[in-house]
Formats: sequence, C-alpha cells, structure tokens
Amino acid sequence: MGRLLALILFALFFPSLNSAAPYYGVTFSYAAYPKEPPHLHGYQIMLSYDPQRFKWRQFNLYFDAGFSHFWITNTPYYTTVNIYSAAPVIRYTFKRRGPILPFLELSVGVAYLNHTHLDDRNLGIHFAFQDRFGVGALLGASERLSVGVHAVHYSNAHLSNHNSGITVPLVLDLGYRF
Repeated sequence: MGRLLALILFALFFPSLNSAAPYYGVTFSYAAYPKEPPHLHGYQIMLSYDPQRFKWRQFNLYFDAGFSHFWITNTPYYTTVNIYSAAPVIRYTFKRRGPILPFLELSVGVAYLNHTHLDDRNLGIHFAFQDRFGVGALLGASERLSVGVHAVHYSNAHLSNHNSGITVPLVLDLGYRF
C-alpha cells in the first residue's frame, strides 16, 4: 500500500515524466556591470541539459555546466581567473506573450576557481559556490533562442578564513537550444 501511494504521489508531482525529448543548449554571457572587484571584465559560456522530466506546472528544473573567464584591467598581478561550474537551475515560466515566453531563474551550484587571488582580493580556496538569479525570455514559436540578464556571485561561504568573492550584478545573456 505504501509503495502504491508513493507511486501515485510521484506521478502527480511529475506528470510530464518521460513525455518530451530533452533540450541541449548553449548560452554566452558578458559581464556588463561588475561590483566586486570594480575593474572586472569577463564572459561565461554555459552548456545546458534540460531533460524535460522535472516539470511541474510552470516550474522546470534543468542543469548547466560552464566556463567563466574574468580579468582585471587595473593591475598586473593576479589579473585573471577561470571558473568551472555546475548547477541545477529552477526556472519559473510565465504565460506566453505572443512570440515571447518570459521566465525567472534561480540557481545555486558549485565552482572551481583556478586561482585563489584576483587583484588584491583573496578568494580563499579553489572551491566556491555559484549563486545566480536571472530574468529572460524564450523567443519564437520553437523557443530555441533566449535573451536575458542575470546576477552572479562566487564565494566559498566562509569555508576558508578568506572569502572576498566575486560579484557581477548585471550579466547579459544570449542562448540557443538545440
């Protein structure tokens, strides 16, 4: 009886399980307005996998992994950092507005930083968390193209004595789903 109840509850909460083909995608992002450190520049390339299994009403869970490259222009020391990240992403999709399907996204993932210093900032350790919040829209009837903005923050959550972090409150996104 307990297994049957669990199966029914699972089917109710994930009604679209195995009902659609997965999406794969790529997103290019540009750090338009940095906060910490102030002279930061950079970009991100994120690959995404959306299995279309984890949908419930207007919520969707997908996964991304990416590479970020940031650099500082005002100092010759510790001027670059490469970040490799992976995260689950929760997307809330609003009702379609013509050819536009707007959404909100929230993500907390893990990241590896190839340097522990950037400019005069001590990032502590190579491990960090990646926090991201964004808004955007899927465009067209096929919903292949996406545009958006997001904010991103990297820090080690005080797992180290040093935790300067990197914060970019405005990142511009352009993505494509295959």
